[in-house]
Amino acid sequence: MNKKSSPSNQELNSYIIEEDTELLKHLSAAYPNKKKALLKSVMGGGQIRINGDVITQFNHPLKKGDEIQINWAKPSKKIKLQKLNIIYEDQHLIAIEKEAGLLSVASLKEKTKNAVQILKEHMEAIDPRNKVYIIHRLEREVSGILLFAKSKELQEQLQNHWEDFIIDRKYVAIVEGKVKETSHTLKNYLRSNKHNEVFIVDTPNNATSAITHFKLLKQSNAYSMLEFKLETGFKNQIRVQMAHFGYPVTGDKKYTARKNPLARVALHANLMELKHPISGEHLKFELVPPSNFRNLVAKG
Repeated sequence: MNKKSSPSNQELNSYIIEEDTELLKHLSAAYPNKKKALLKSVMGGGQIRINGDVITQFNHPLKKGDEIQINWAKPSKKIKLQKLNIIYEDQHLIAIEKEAGLLSVASLKEKTKNAVQILKEHMEAIDPRNKVYIIHRLEREVSGILLFAKSKELQEQLQNHWEDFIIDRKYVAIVEGKVKETSHTLKNYLRSNKHNEVFIVDTPNNATSAITHFKLLKQSNAYSMLEFKLETGFKNQIRVQMAHFGYPVTGDKKYTARKNPLARVALHANLMELKHPISGEHLKFELVPPSNFRNLVAKG
């Protein structure tokens, strides 16, 4: 068969998908002699592109006619550090997977290590001249994708022109209760006080408009798994709005949750899609929700 339409054992493969499936299922069937650990490492290392986009999610849907490119020779970029994984790195950017419970940046009240410090120590151990600059933050209780720049100039470029480069960001959460809507948009006005508490107010006076879209992924009698897309960005936005809507994020005692079955706030930043600020390349990072998210909904 033509190399363009079927897998081979060369270092760089490019071919057309012939039937609808999922990424890991396809790789396991197409490359039966390669161990599953290797296939996952290749995915996590940013070595697979679907129609030109870097894909790291093992259950990413493949459609008939999609073009897949696999770089077997490229070393894996996924590096396990304390409470974080490096999932992508080039000469300008680093994307990590942050665990819940890890601060993004230093706090005046906290002496424990944070994501910036851990990543900085790792990079400086490779070369003392290396620098890292955080571009955005995730709340301590939230896990998922976090982006860093390797120069101050690039950090400022992305922060000051966020909407020019960030194409899409999504979150997944487990909320308490059985949500009736299959999709919904939340619109509220948010305000924070000097104690860093966020709350909803009735008028726009001294407040910020917050718009959040969600869709239902699956549910049980006790919990619902939702995917969120933020139209605006405000501290604790999803958590505050869902509590006000009557379905707090499980584990979020700060915002009225009654249960904490996962010993964490069940909110996960699962997708980031962006235009590379230097090369113009289209990057897409996806992280499946933690297995305990999926298990909790299955158990009910």
